[in-house]
Amino acid sequence: MTLADTLRDALGPDRLSLRDGVLVVSPRSAEDIQTVLRHTRAAGVSVVPEGGKTGLVGGTLAKEGQVILSLARLDKILLINATERVAVVEAGVTLEALQTAAALHALEPGIDLAARGSATIGGMLATNAGGVMAFRNGVMRHRVLGLEAVLPDGSLYSDLTRVVKNSAGYDLKHLLIGAEGTLGIITRVVLKLDPIPQATATALIGLPNVSAVLDLIARALSPQTGHLRAAEALWNSYLRLTAGVQGWQAAEFPLDTPLALILHLGGSDEAALREELLRLYAETLDHYPDATGLIASSARQERDIWLLHENTGAIYQRYPAAPS
Repeated sequence: MTLADTLRDALGPDRLSLRDGVLVVSPRSAEDIQTVLRHTRAAGVSVVPEGGKTGLVGGTLAKEGQVILSLARLDKILLINATERVAVVEAGVTLEALQTAAALHALEPGIDLAARGSATIGGMLATNAGGVMAFRNGVMRHRVLGLEAVLPDGSLYSDLTRVVKNSAGYDLKHLLIGAEGTLGIITRVVLKLDPIPQATATALIGLPNVSAVLDLIARALSPQTGHLRAAEALWNSYLRLTAGVQGWQAAEFPLDTPLALILHLGGSDEAALREELLRLYAETLDHYPDATGLIASSARQERDIWLLHENTGAIYQRYPAAPS
């Protein structure tokens, strides 16, 4: 009996498929994953865990003779607790699905990235993903309270604590976070949630060099009103490509600026946030007279500015030879 036959008998025929000659197993529970790892270990077969396939370094590529373990069916949001500000989710839940569920309680995961619609929580933990809020809220390991994982021998590690302070033994979850599945397959996680700000404001500032970018970010980190939620720098070559693909242009923002910095503030008063951006821009002009700036005047303009950062895929669709 082949390994495929063994897994088919143990899990059911609907859990197995072939992709380019490689066996793909799609478990629905931690118990299923325990079964898979026990059988593959006994057969001496390598396992490649797979999340949303948004990584760009080939981490989920598998060869014939290996087994792809897809976490796509572990997609349940098990709990959103608005009082404790925590979420308990399975590894296959996408970031966007968690954001949507948490937003119903005026909360957010405190981490965001352009691939939110496909990136899974398990994959983000396995790679210790960062995103545009990392400088303020930390990377994925800083958002985790507890997790569950299946270890290579098929045993289950479970520490689903929902408290920040826990001194009961070694904090082993941090070995699993960022290990890309080499030490275990993350199946369930407890994440911290933060309140969504009542208002936001976004600006695009053209700057002459990296030092100017860092200077502006440093000043934005200690604002008089609101707080800096995200800051992303776009080099000129990228800006021209993404603006061209998007058909984006603004009379007050020339595309020949060496660097463009997106600043995103959050707080309770949109007018006050916009005033804060105006103040930061005025200070920037004092230091860098050639700086240019655009402050979003609507939610649509704010989205268009962020698309300049997030719409990378469209560049490669139009220009396959564009540098990475």
